[in-house]
Amino acid sequence: MAEYPVRATLAGVLLFVIGMAIAGSTLITEWRDRERREGWAAASGTVVDTLPGPDGGSPRPVVSFETPEGERIRFTSLTRSTWRAPKMGDAVPVIYPIGFPQEARIDPRSIRWTRVAIALAAALVLMLLGGYVAWYAQRRDARLRSAVE
Repeated sequence: MAEYPVRATLAGVLLFVIGMAIAGSTLITEWRDRERREGWAAASGTVVDTLPGPDGGSPRPVVSFETPEGERIRFTSLTRSTWRAPKMGDAVPVIYPIGFPQEARIDPRSIRWTRVAIALAAALVLMLLGGYVAWYAQRRDARLRSAVE
């Protein structure tokens, strides 16, 4: 690193910028996702049955819930919405567009927040590592210059 302090400094700055880009894109994606869910209603549903998953995968829950108007809705979750497969009788959070309860789905809140937390943690690690590499390269270069003089 002593022979190429500018390259090491630039590498540190690049790591920092990549970390900032990851953090920024994560926050923008979460903000857009929240905007999309703004006109959605939340309800508490109950898993009433399970169907076998495609190709023998994890079972798909059949969820039943009631709208504030008293309409009883039943749907089958097509995508993974939680870390573990819900069992019959489990309560699950449900979201649906206001006025369209037949388009309901299980709220993937835990997966969403875990994804955001992991991305922000990775961004922070890259930013800290980049800052340290740039700082160390500059410090070492200054020490070597003073030793030569």
